[in-house]
Amino acid sequence: MEEQSLIGTPAEGGHRGIKMVIRPLSPALCEDWLEYFDHLAFADHKDWALCYCLEGHLDQKTQDCLTDPQERRQKAVELIQAGSMQGYLAYLEDKVVGWCNVNDRENYLYLTEMFRNIGYQPEEPKAGKVKSIFCFLIAPQYRGQGIAQRLLDRVCQDAARDGYAWLEAYPFADKSFEFQYHGTSGMYERCGFAEAADLKYVKVMRKEL
Repeated sequence: MEEQSLIGTPAEGGHRGIKMVIRPLSPALCEDWLEYFDHLAFADHKDWALCYCLEGHLDQKTQDCLTDPQERRQKAVELIQAGSMQGYLAYLEDKVVGWCNVNDRENYLYLTEMFRNIGYQPEEPKAGKVKSIFCFLIAPQYRGQGIAQRLLDRVCQDAARDGYAWLEAYPFADKSFEFQYHGTSGMYERCGFAEAADLKYVKVMRKEL
């Protein structure tokens, strides 16, 4: 399923009127995903280019040991081909310009380990599953144009359709932090999320579907 909408922005040199398409990540789109992460996603922060969006999917020990960019790239490919890494790609004119990593909460080893280490017991819904939004990554020249918000809207739409009871997100508690890759509290509030817990460094925000 593809969702199409127009990008509108008051920013000078923006991309007003260009059609954006949102596609769920699948093995067939792996090469598009790699092209984005290899060349565009971290164009303004080359030191982060080895990320390949693995943080949420690895326990801390593996994360610390897996430092070679090519090995991390290959690990991401394996997760995509297995269907273990899930999310949405935003396209403008057939070029990926944004990404959202979203999955069942139980599939994020990072969250499981973090919750256990700090003694946090997340509330469980009476019925249904919890889907977690782990991160957003918008290409540098396309930020501030509502792409992350469009991705979030699509996540909410599909999660409800797929029978999830809640959506959870984990924005940084420090709103002045420059790199809000978990998404901002304000963005989630505009989409109907409310704070469920304060874990010092991050907030747990939740939306009932």
